Amino acid sequence: MKFLIVLAVVALANGDIIRGRGERQGRQSNNAVNGGVDFSGCQNDPETGLCCVEKEETVTSIQKDPILECTHKNVEKCHYTYVTEFSPAQEEVCEENFEKSCQITFKQQAIEEQVKKCYRPLEKICNGQGPEECRTVYESSCTTKYVEKQAGKFVGDTKCEKLPIEICGAGCVTEEGPEECHDKTITSLLDVPEEVCDLNPQKTCRLQTRLVPSLKPEHECTIIPQEICNLKFTSPQQVEKPLKTKWCLDPSAPVPDQTYDEANAGAAPLGRK
Repeated sequence: MKFLIVLAVVALANGDIIRGRGERQGRQSNNAVNGGVDFSGCQNDPETGLCCVEKEETVTSIQKDPILECTHKNVEKCHYTYVTEFSPAQEEVCEENFEKSCQITFKQQAIEEQVKKCYRPLEKICNGQGPEECRTVYESSCTTKYVEKQAGKFVGDTKCEKLPIEICGAGCVTEEGPEECHDKTITSLLDVPEEVCDLNPQKTCRLQTRLVPSLKPEHECTIIPQEICNLKFTSPQQVEKPLKTKWCLDPSAPVPDQTYDEANAGAAPLGRK
């Protein structure tokens, strides 16, 4: 029979297991041999399907405990910072304005106009009775001038006046005769305004106070905490630790070994009668 040995080792981290080498087992029987494993109370393992037994023992292991050593100190870090400062400064500020100077002059311009002149002449009627006398009567005279108000549209501007006429005779009276009209070209003088303007630049300056910024370097320091840590281990110590082993019995036929010829073996192979 061939035994399948499964070792389950329970140990701490960084621990080394020290275990003495056992003596070579002798010939095994179906159940138990002197110094071997007793499979009489073995139970089927649901994972492997083999009959297994568990054993507990104590082994000596080397243990080193980790120690984290840290050093805490305050470190001063310095640098330059720039502070903005404002200083007053005077500067000249100038403004340029323009003064308008105008002069209006009138020039006479001769223009010709076509006017319609109408009047009612007074007719003198004398009967010769009474003393000879002279008197002044007034004859109506109207003048119509056409003024262009809009492009191509003329409007008549009519003005009337009384012209004095002296009539002399005995027993004379006057009567208005029929109105007489005729066109007349008249020349008139108009005062045409003419404006002449000049722009005279005027520059005014004044002093103005302004704040001019500047950067000034200043030394500034800050306390910063700093930690330096180093991982160390204590001196190794031998400690006793529990070790749990699991032994399973493999009932399959033995497989010949490849390191030697069993036919020339000095003793009968294990598991044979």
